[in-house]
Amino acid sequence: MAAEAMAVLWEKMAAGEQVEFVLPFLFSVIRNKALHYLRRESLKYQIHGSVGSDASREIQFRINTLEACDPHALYAEDVQTILHKSLDALGRQTRRVFMLSRFEGMSNRQIAQELGISEKSVEYHVTKALKQLRTDLKDYLPLIYLFLGI
Repeated sequence: MAAEAMAVLWEKMAAGEQVEFVLPFLFSVIRNKALHYLRRESLKYQIHGSVGSDASREIQFRINTLEACDPHALYAEDVQTILHKSLDALGRQTRRVFMLSRFEGMSNRQIAQELGISEKSVEYHVTKALKQLRTDLKDYLPLIYLFLGI
């Protein structure tokens, strides 16, 4: 299934479509292919009259599990842990500016006024934080972009 997912990605790219978030895309393709396979297997068991069999119940359990799977939920805890470690490693002022900007939604002007620094300083601290976070979270960037809007 992983190879098939890569083939789907390759076909999309060859057709000129841009896949912005590759890892979540691949995860979704694999999830959908697994669901399709399990539904086909479930149908086979139903056709052969073994609806109540253990194998049929196992397949239905797998289908239900995959349908309930949320890619964001799978990675959210990992991303948050790495994000907090990265933020803790930043200087106090940089961390404060970044949190006000990204988590509180304050403008650069508002942050500058609240902290008594220039807007250029705010821009510097946000840029510094983003560079560090991009380095620390490079494997999770597609999800970070979705969560933080960066």
